[in-house]
Amino acid sequence: MERPSKFDFYIRFKALFNENGRFIDYILVEVSENFSIATKMNSDRVLGLKLADLAYDIVNPILGLKDFHYHMLPNTKRKFEHYVKEVNRWYYVNLFSDKDDYLMMMYTDITKLKEESIDNYLLDSKNSELLDYKKKAN
Repeated sequence: MERPSKFDFYIRFKALFNENGRFIDYILVEVSENFSIATKMNSDRVLGLKLADLAYDIVNPILGLKDFHYHMLPNTKRKFEHYVKEVNRWYYVNLFSDKDDYLMMMYTDITKLKEESIDNYLLDSKNSELLDYKKKAN
C-alpha cells in the first residue's frame, strides 16, 4: 500500500455571501500539514485571505489558483490534472464543495504515475517499432 506523498496537501475555503445571500468570494480557513512542504509557503501568510487576493496577489504555481478560480463556485465538483513546470511535478486536483458552503481542494502528487506512464508508452513504442522492423525483415 502506498503512502501519501509529502507533496499531497489540501486547502479549504469558506464561502462568503453578501446581505442578499449572493456568493461573493471565499476565504481560506484551513490548510493541511503538508501545505508548507509542498508549496514552500508559510500557512500563516495565507490563512484568512480571500480567494480573489490569493489568485491575483500570491504567486504560487503549485496552487494554480489563478487558473482554477473560475471553476470555484459553491456546489461544484471538478477534477484537473495540473502540471507545475517550475518544480517538474504533476498534481491531480479534486475540487468540491459541501452543503455547509465550504470548498475543498485536494492536491495529489501524481508525478510518479505520470513518469511510469510515459516510460511505459516509450517502451511500447520501441517494442512496436521493433516488431514492425522484424516483420519487414521477414
